[in-house]
Amino acid sequence: MQAETSDLPNIPGYAVESALGSGGMATVYRGRQLALDRPVAIKVLRAYGREAGELNQRFEQEAKLIAALDHPNIVAIFEVTRTSDGDACYVMPLFEHGDLDQRPKPMPDGEIKRVLRAVLEALGHAHGKGVVHRDVKPANVLFDARGTPLLADFGVALKVANVERLTSHGRTVGSSQTMSPEQARGEVVDGRSDLYSVGCLAFELLLGYPPFPGDDFLAVALRHQQDPIPRLPKRLSYWQTFFDRALAKRPDDRYANAAEMSAALESIGQPRAAPTGPPRRLLAFAASAGLGLLALLWWWQAPSTDAVSDAANAVAAPAAATSDIDLAIEQGRWFDGSANSADALLAPQFATEPVDAAAVDRRDLLLDRASAGLIAADDAALTQRLPIWQKFVTATQAAEVPPVRAVVAALEARWRPALERARSQRDRAEARAELGLGLLLPGQSPEFAALLELVSRFPARGEPFRDGDGPELLLIPGGRLSGIAAPFAVTRFEITRADYLRFVDATRRSAASCRDGGRAMSWRAPGFEQTGADPVVCVSYADASAYAAWLSQQSGRVYRLPTLTEWRTLSAAAGNESCGNLRGENANCQDRYRHTSPAGRFGSVTDMPGDFTGNVREWTATCEFQEIGAVRRAMANFGRFLQGKERDAGGRVCVGRYVAGSGWRDTVVDRAAESADEDSAAVDRGFRLIREIR
Repeated sequence: MQAETSDLPNIPGYAVESALGSGGMATVYRGRQLALDRPVAIKVLRAYGREAGELNQRFEQEAKLIAALDHPNIVAIFEVTRTSDGDACYVMPLFEHGDLDQRPKPMPDGEIKRVLRAVLEALGHAHGKGVVHRDVKPANVLFDARGTPLLADFGVALKVANVERLTSHGRTVGSSQTMSPEQARGEVVDGRSDLYSVGCLAFELLLGYPPFPGDDFLAVALRHQQDPIPRLPKRLSYWQTFFDRALAKRPDDRYANAAEMSAALESIGQPRAAPTGPPRRLLAFAASAGLGLLALLWWWQAPSTDAVSDAANAVAAPAAATSDIDLAIEQGRWFDGSANSADALLAPQFATEPVDAAAVDRRDLLLDRASAGLIAADDAALTQRLPIWQKFVTATQAAEVPPVRAVVAALEARWRPALERARSQRDRAEARAELGLGLLLPGQSPEFAALLELVSRFPARGEPFRDGDGPELLLIPGGRLSGIAAPFAVTRFEITRADYLRFVDATRRSAASCRDGGRAMSWRAPGFEQTGADPVVCVSYADASAYAAWLSQQSGRVYRLPTLTEWRTLSAAAGNESCGNLRGENANCQDRYRHTSPAGRFGSVTDMPGDFTGNVREWTATCEFQEIGAVRRAMANFGRFLQGKERDAGGRVCVGRYVAGSGWRDTVVDRAAESADEDSAAVDRGFRLIREIR
């Protein structure tokens, strides 16, 4: 029997010691290269299902591409290889001096420039080779023993010209806190997307928090796309010009390349070169002073009407600007994104204190005139107009102005039903548009803000989540499955040996009797080799129920076995899993496993749990009842009462629990169910759990 650490991958030439972390589709392990006796980090792809071969091939291709990036500020790749199970992986140096995420912040300017200089040099080299990193963040900047910053984890990088890439399956990859607007939208990106991420990195190093903070991926991604560039406090205002370009929404408005951004970084805090001529404001002041003096002399020597005309011209420009704003308001040119719209012309007058009273009056008039149109606009139109309106309201500090409150109240009332429906069904997709637009509303009511926060935290369809260190779960929204109205969560795969081991270690539960062919087995020693990722077998219904009760206690949630109806509904919704771990060589795929396979090797349709075909048969909570006479019923119920088991008041008794599906011993897909005694166990029988949503 293998040790319980056998879920660590076996990689020829390396001793894998422990897992360092995981994310996306890969896990990083600490290991040792046996030939050179040196510590290494090994990144292993977790690719399941029918596309595993193609994903492994692409992973290898891109790892080789990254290995070609020879630069002192890029973490090198020693080798691209495979595990004994066929999973692609690559080997890197092991850095044990921490990453940028662990360094105290804010940082002094000098240290910020030192770190960013190294990152930009690394990116400049990668971009020159046609490679975009796409996940520049503090945790991916490592430090060697000398404190040199190195850019790591090009795991989501791509060759710009390579359309068929590892991450080209319609998913948005990267870290939301540093993700560029175009990357958040899932668009094709170039090196300027990485430079936006460097801008986010610089902001966090300077202030100690990201430019667009938030806990929810969608909410942060929307803020990157729609929120104005943050204004720095006065003591740091000398950085503002740098961030205005680094965090520009449009790539064309950012620094063109890493070298240009590095040059701008070096100039921060240095005196600007003296202009070749007098400053514009000085010229204007001198001209005005000269005109005043000249007019005084002319008045003294020989009064003339020309002096009056020249003095009037000195104030003509502000008057013309004011008339442009009034004209734009009267013509209804507002919040359309143009440079000559009323809001664009008026906003600069609020940039400095004190604000002129006439500007405040025009602001209030503009917001009043625009309010009815915003309330009447459909969501498609609001997608374009609301961000501009929100930016103007924020810039002019108008959140409490009555027309703004009226717009916010009307739109909250309009979007609340969809958000409430999403809340009750636990389905963020039910209010995708309403959620994105609602987050833009300034001065939301506390109730609406709480509703937005709640819905934004729901996992997306098909997005795994966990309760602590429990098994991975998938959220099934209310109404998603025929006949099941309430939302619930289900374990993504069957409960694994590693999951069950934590339960046994905590409770010291003894193993159930599990006999096969006259031999005594147990979940620890089922008669064949298993890894920690394989489904646990040789567990009884009582074992599965005890695990569910323990997990409920640990998480504060309610876990239970599915009913037979729930299991069949989930199995049907999971689709045609023609490829599964069955006995012998499956005609539909090469399953390669004589006994159990690691959970998740054979997937299902999008958004649904896997492993309903083959691998192990699964316990359900549904009883098989049999009709019995009164005397026998009384005796049976008394016996069950003494054992703490379920009794039936009618003329029936529960004689077993249904076990559903097919396992690794079956030769064909079997959706049928058969009853088994609650205390029995078998080498092809396991379980999965339902988590109730309350």
